[in-house]
Amino acid sequence: MDRNLLRNFFQRNLPGDMEQCIELFAIFGGYDEAINTDESVELLITHHILEPFETHREDLLAPLRNDPLYLNLLHAVAVGDRRQGSAYRRARIGKERGAEAFEFLRFSGYLTLERSREIPLERAHPKQRFKKEIEHHRISHKYRFSTPFIRFWFAFVKPFIASISERNYEPFFNHFHAHFNAFVGFTFEELCDLYIRDVLAPKFKSDILDSGSYWNREVEIDLFCETMEGEIWVGECKWTNHKVNKKELHKLEEKCTKLSITPNKILLFSKRGFSNELRDMNDKQLYRFCAEDLSVLTNRL
Repeated sequence: MDRNLLRNFFQRNLPGDMEQCIELFAIFGGYDEAINTDESVELLITHHILEPFETHREDLLAPLRNDPLYLNLLHAVAVGDRRQGSAYRRARIGKERGAEAFEFLRFSGYLTLERSREIPLERAHPKQRFKKEIEHHRISHKYRFSTPFIRFWFAFVKPFIASISERNYEPFFNHFHAHFNAFVGFTFEELCDLYIRDVLAPKFKSDILDSGSYWNREVEIDLFCETMEGEIWVGECKWTNHKVNKKELHKLEEKCTKLSITPNKILLFSKRGFSNELRDMNDKQLYRFCAEDLSVLTNRL
């Protein structure tokens, strides 16, 4: 995530708080026009995306030449877990065609690559065999969209092109209301990773060697950072309307146990804060942050 993208969005639109900022940024991040943040999200989408739909479609899709290969892969990445293999399966394309399509989409500015940090299993001898599910497992990188606006388009607008063209917005909004909160979660995760790199690392006088999410065949962790000083920081991001409790901390600790790691820092990010029990924990390794803490990324005065 580019900090300038968030900073420019905030300074152009001046949302009331960081919760509103993150939700609107998940839709309009990378969108060049100012929006009226006093309006409801439904009105903003209608005025800026649905009504000028044909203009956006021409601007966004012209480089793709209306090729189903590119359109289907972008939709698959937008609504799936972003892994190469699952995106190819959802788009119904093979690995070779998928890799070729990604290179075009990367060159055209739609997607970037997030490389897996999973380490291949080593065989004790060449003929050693693992369990069937392990033998069939393939390490898979993930794709990221260059801007939230493009991701939103292919996740929410593309499936309803026909009805939107007819000015029938009801199917779109039914889908939007059912899935938007979960959709924002990934944008929140990207901003939390940015917060770690730009704010926490200098605060802790550490240099980040690598950061992002971590995933393998069994475990997925939202935030996994390795520092030049040899530390490992792990974290989880929860964009939900309830407070995060100790159960989420225990889940993260269990993931670390599966990976056989002992993190130096545990970072929890929450949309709506933490339970009293979790908030009152006295653990020097544990750090808790709310959405409003991310306001420093906007350069807000």
